[in-house]
Amino acid sequence: MFITSKMAAPVTYTFYTKGANNINLITDEITVNGGADVINKKTLDTPQGVVTELTDEQIEKLKSHPLFQMHIANGALAIHSVEKEAKKIEKELEKDKSSQITPEDYEKGEVKKEIVRKARKPRTK
Repeated sequence: MFITSKMAAPVTYTFYTKGANNINLITDEITVNGGADVINKKTLDTPQGVVTELTDEQIEKLKSHPLFQMHIANGALAIHSVEKEAKKIEKELEKDKSSQITPEDYEKGEVKKEIVRKARKPRTK
C-alpha cells in the first residue's frame, strides 16, 4: 500500500504507551515522506504528492493516530491500495507541462536543444 503526501516536509507519527509513574514510552514511529513540490531526487513525486510505501499493518496503525486522521481529513494525505511497484507507477504517469525540464527530456527529444552562440572574435585595432 502507498500513501501520497502533499506536505513539504516529512512527518513522523509517534505511538506511545504509559510506563511506570505514568511516563510516556515510545512504542513505534512511522514516517511518511514529505517534499511535495520540492526538488529532491530521493523522493517519488507524483501529481498526487510524494509516495511512501508502507505495510498493511503500518497503514492500519496509522489510521488510529489522531494527527494522521487530521491530515487525511484535510486532504494532505491519501491512502492508495495499489498492487504495482512505485517505479512502475512513476513510468505510467504523464509528465505535467508545468514540471521542470530534466536531462531525460533532452535525450527523448521532447525539448529543443539550446542554441549555443558562437563566441565573438575580439576586435582588432
